[in-house]
Amino acid sequence: MRGVRVDPERREARMLKRHIAFAGARVLDIGCGDGRLSSRIRGWIGTIVGVDMAGEEVRRAHARKRLEDAARFAVADASRLPFKDRSFDLALFSWSL
Repeated sequence: MRGVRVDPERREARMLKRHIAFAGARVLDIGCGDGRLSSRIRGWIGTIVGVDMAGEEVRRAHARKRLEDAARFAVADASRLPFKDRSFDLALFSWSL
């Protein structure tokens, strides 16, 4: 999706904030891609970890300056996540198949 602006009006983030208590939450962003959603919610959460199967996308997420200290990203398969149970308060799965 390189070059495509996804949700330029930021409706997705506003809707999530309206319905989810993010304050201080440990968030898992499944299918994080280049960190688009992680970047938009970083100010509302405690910590965020993004996983994606696409190594190039994860490298792009790492390169986002806005996320330097706020997030970690890893190449991982969502069907076999490398985390202990209860490592996160909530998980997001957005725009991924």
